[in-house]
Amino acid sequence: MTDTVLSLSLLGGHLKALAVQRGVLVGTWQRPTTVEDFTDFSSVVREAVAGTRYVGDAVSLVLAHPRLNQQLVETPPIHGFNLRWFLERRVKQLKTFNTDAAWSYQPTEPTKNARALVLHLFPKPFWDQLMEGCQQAGLHLTKLLPATAVLSRQLKELPIAEDELALVAADTGGTTTVIIGRKNGQVYLARSLSNSWSVYPDRVNVDLNRTILYVKQQFGATVNSLWLFGNVSEDNVRAMQAAVRVPVKTSPVQLSPFYWNQEAQKVADEDSNNLVSPELQKAPRRRVLLRVTGLLIGLLALGAVATAVFFQALVRDRLKQADRLQPRAEKLQGRKGDLQQREVDYYRQKEFLKLVSEERVQPVSGWFFGYLGEVVPEELLLTHFQIKRQTNQWTIELAGMLQPTTNPAPAAVLAGAVSSLRDRLSSGPFQVKITRTVGVPEGPASTVKRISRTVAGATGGSTADKENRFVIEGAMR
Repeated sequence: MTDTVLSLSLLGGHLKALAVQRGVLVGTWQRPTTVEDFTDFSSVVREAVAGTRYVGDAVSLVLAHPRLNQQLVETPPIHGFNLRWFLERRVKQLKTFNTDAAWSYQPTEPTKNARALVLHLFPKPFWDQLMEGCQQAGLHLTKLLPATAVLSRQLKELPIAEDELALVAADTGGTTTVIIGRKNGQVYLARSLSNSWSVYPDRVNVDLNRTILYVKQQFGATVNSLWLFGNVSEDNVRAMQAAVRVPVKTSPVQLSPFYWNQEAQKVADEDSNNLVSPELQKAPRRRVLLRVTGLLIGLLALGAVATAVFFQALVRDRLKQADRLQPRAEKLQGRKGDLQQREVDYYRQKEFLKLVSEERVQPVSGWFFGYLGEVVPEELLLTHFQIKRQTNQWTIELAGMLQPTTNPAPAAVLAGAVSSLRDRLSSGPFQVKITRTVGVPEGPASTVKRISRTVAGATGGSTADKENRFVIEGAMR
C-alpha cells in the first residue's frame, strides 16, 4: 500500500472502510447497518471518513452487488479504440437491464473459437450515484472494482500445479463470487452468483456445476479443484463435495476483516477491471491543473493589465515631457544649424589658410638682400639687384661697379673683388650656383673690350666710361 486512499468494500450491502495515508494504515471502520441503496451514498462516505479519520480525496471501492454481472465475450483480434468500439456494441446487446451500462472487462484465455474476455456490466444510474456520492462528500472515486478482480489475485497463492485449473468461490455477503484460472494468474472465467452457500447451498452447487461444465464446453479445459474462501464450515465443504464432482477444499488464504480492502490496493488504477475510466480517474488532477492554470492565467492577466496601465502612464508622462521640451528642441535645432554653418565657414577658412600657408612665397629675397650687405666687398658698389622666383628656384642678377681707387690697375682690383663676391655667394648659406659672370678681365685685350661692352649693355652706360663695371647671374633653390 503506497497511496493515500480511502479503501471501501461493499459486499452484499456490508460496508467496511480502511484509510491509508502515504502508505501507512491510519484507521479502519465497519458500518453497523447495511447499505440498502445508493441514493444517499454521500452520507455513507462521510461516515467512513469520520470513522477512519481519513485525510485525502481518493476513494477506491470493491463491489459485490446483485446487479453487477459478468458475460463471456469472444472478440476478434483487435486492440485499443477498435476493441472499445466493439465492446460498446456488445454491451448494448448483452446488458440485462433497461438503463445504460457502466462496463469494464477482464482478459481471459482464448476459447476454442476465438480470443475472449469477461465483461463486467453495472447499471449506469447506480454507477452515477456512487460517483456523485463521493463527489458530494468532497472525495473522488478513482477505482471501482468487481469482487472478481480482487479474487483473481488469490490464484497465485493456491497450492496447485502450474497446469491445474482451479475454481475459487468466495462468500461475498449474500452472493458468491467465482473465478476460474491457473496458478500463473491466467483467468478462464469470472462470474457472480446471486446466492450464497450459507443461505441457498443447493442453488450455489447447481450454479457451480454449470460453471464447471461451461468452462469445459467453451475452453476445452477441465477444472481440477474447487476452493472455498470466506465463512466456510466443514458442513459446507461436505455438502458441496457431495454435489460437485471435483475435489472441494478450503482456501489456504486467511480471511482478515479487511481482506478485500487491502487486496484492492494491489490492483492498479489502470487495470481493465476498473469501472472508472482513465479519463475520470484523472479528473481531480485535471481540475487541480485547471485551477492552477486559471490562477496563473489570472495572475498573468493581472500582470498584463498592470503593465499596460504602467506603460500607458509612462507614455502620457513622456508625451508631456516631449511637449515641454519641444520649444527647447526647436531652439537647439536652430542653434545646431547655426553651429553647422559656422563649422562649415571655419573649415573653409582653415582650408584657405592652409592653402595660403603651404603655397606662399618664402621671404628669401629679403634674407638674401640682407646677406649681400655682408658679402659684397668694399671695393664694389652694387648698383643693380634683381631676384625672381621661377618654378622651383630663384634667379639672381647683380650688377655694379668698382669704387673709385688710386690703384694703378683698377681692372685687377675689379677682378679680385668680383671673384671674391662670387666665391662667397657659392659657398655661403644660400649656395648660389653662378651661371654667368661679367666684369673679370682675365683674357687678352680683345676679351677685355668685349666684357666692357657687355657690362656697358647691362648697366646702360658707354663702353669707354664703364669699363670697371661687373655683372653676376646665378640661381639658388
